[in-house]
Formats: sequence, C-alpha cells, structure tokens
Amino acid sequence: MGGRPGDTIEALHRVATRLQTEDTAEAVCEQTVTAAADVLEFHQCTVVLREGEWLVPYAVSEDTPPDGARRMRVDQGLAGKTYLTDRSHVIEEIEPEDETDPAKEFYRSAISVPIGDRGVFQAIETTTAAFDDDDVELAELLVSHTSTALDRIERERELQQQIDRLDQFASAVSHDLRNPLSVARGHLELAREERDGESLRSVATALERMERLIGDLLAFAKIGTEAMEPEAIELSHLLEECWAGLDRTDATLLVETDRAIRADRDQLRQLLVNLLSNAIDHVDGDVTITVGELAAGFFVEDDGPGIRPDERASVFEAGYSPGPEGTGFGLSIAKQIVEAHGWEIHVTDGNEGGARFEITDVEFAD
Repeated sequence: MGGRPGDTIEALHRVATRLQTEDTAEAVCEQTVTAAADVLEFHQCTVVLREGEWLVPYAVSEDTPPDGARRMRVDQGLAGKTYLTDRSHVIEEIEPEDETDPAKEFYRSAISVPIGDRGVFQAIETTTAAFDDDDVELAELLVSHTSTALDRIERERELQQQIDRLDQFASAVSHDLRNPLSVARGHLELAREERDGESLRSVATALERMERLIGDLLAFAKIGTEAMEPEAIELSHLLEECWAGLDRTDATLLVETDRAIRADRDQLRQLLVNLLSNAIDHVDGDVTITVGELAAGFFVEDDGPGIRPDERASVFEAGYSPGPEGTGFGLSIAKQIVEAHGWEIHVTDGNEGGARFEITDVEFAD
C-alpha cells in the first residue's frame, strides 16, 4: 500500500509537524487515522487509547463501518495483545475462532501497532494478506509521531494542573495570612496610641516585613502561571512609574537610556522594582542607581558595597538574603521574570564598585 517509500516518508514527516500543533488527544488521533488513510492508503483505521482497564476508540477513519470499532478490555483481542506485548502484529487471515476478536465478522486481515504505553493503532481490510512488513514499518513511523504528540499533550496537561494548584495554594495562603496580619496591625496601632515604645516599634517592623514576605511569596508563585502579553515599552517612562512608588529618601536614580523593549508590562515593572529596591534596601546611606543600555539589553547598577564574587550565584536563590531586612525573594523573582522572557541576567561589579545587574538577549522595539 502507499506510494513511493521516499515520498511516503516525507509525507509522514509533514504529518509529524501537524501533530505537534494539536492540543488535544482526540485531534492527534484524528490526524493519525487521516494520515493512515491518505498517506499509507489504509482504508479502515482506528486509534484506541487506554482509559483505566479499557482500550477506548478515540478516532476512526471515514471508511470504517458503523460500530466498526468498539471499547475493549486491555487484555482483549488483537488490540489487547498488541498493547500488553508492546509489539506490532500482522494478521494475514482472521479466523472466526482465533484470538483477534474482530469488531466485524467480515474483517479478514489486520495490522496492529502499539502507541507507546498510550494505546494501539489498527488498520483492517476485508481481504486476506493485505499487509506486509513494509506496511508495519511505515505504520510504526506514523504512530511514533502520534506517541510523541500524545506525550507532549500529557506533559502540558500535568504542568497546567501543577500551575493551577500552585496558583490556588498561593492565593489561599496569601488570603489566610493577610487576614490575621491585618488584625494584628490593627491592635498594634491601638496599643501604640496608648503607649508607644521600642518593643512596639519592633513589632511594627516585623509585621511590615511579614507583609512584604507574603507579597513576594505570592509574586514568586505566580511568575510563569499567567500568560504574558509582550508590547513595546519605553524603559525611561516605566522607570519613572516604578521610582514614584518606592521609598527613595536617600536614593537617586539616573536613567541613561531612551530605548524601548518588548516585554510584558506588569512583569517588567516587577523586575525593575525588585532591582531598584534591592539597591535601596542593601545600601546604608545615600545610593545612586544608574539604568543604562547594553548592546543586547540594559543594566541596573548602584554605587554601594557590591556583591562578593562567591555570593553572586546565591543571590538569585529563593529565600537567600544577606541581611534580616530582606525577604530573600526579590532577586529570585527577578530571575524568574528574566527567564520567562527568554533573557539572561548576570551580576558583576558596577563602575563605582557597587552591584551591576546586566539583562541581555532583550528584544529592542525601536
């Protein structure tokens, strides 16, 4: 069956490309039986996938008669044998009492190929000896692409479930922690109105840190779970917005770029806020922060004490903080945002000896 081997294999490779664009198992199975009919010229094709202890039809070709495929146990008939042995089988002549257990009594020959641990592909003919070893080889090539596509869809489904659970967990934790925290802050304010002191100021500082930690934990959990919407963003304008929302009493910002880059606005804002806050929070006294452009991106640097070479890899780890004032998540979130955009981030020495964060592989929008 089929055309010239070279043309057939080339056509199957084009099928593989199409299979990788499908996002449901049903669509992959439909593409498989269509390709088997159009490319391999198998006229009555079925794909069954395992669901629990059953092999369930997911797709049948147009030439398959009504009720020509049926739900079967994983140990039933030729499909079950193929699935359990993980081997292809060719039946030259189906006998009434053999183990093939055909769905129709007029089926006379068959080819049956396992789809990894997912299920089975079968083609049936009403004549004997309709399939040979070449048909098996081509069918195996086709279903290898099917198996790859089904594995990808399953991985994506599992990843989405993990993301959904993480998002639900983060939101629940944020809500359940912020409620008692608000109560504590309310009582603290009343107590400080009656009698303030060093102990109550320490409590206020601790509660503020808890609030920042909850916010960072929520941001850390959400990075990568929300769809990005890249757009052209002028760095200088967004930096002005970020700077306006920070406690910058002892800090100065110098912006030495007028370039625009393509990025998700909310995530880029979070990235810039975290890098600016890192400089403000970890430098005692006045600090000057400079943001400028690189050939393939931009940098954020300060004139503080810098980061020792042996600590530069650690600063991006979740929970790492060189002092008690930080939450340990700011730079980790920054790295997540950078990686979500396909960029790179490195820390080195600034021109004035401070810390310099270089973000590269950025796409400029102008």
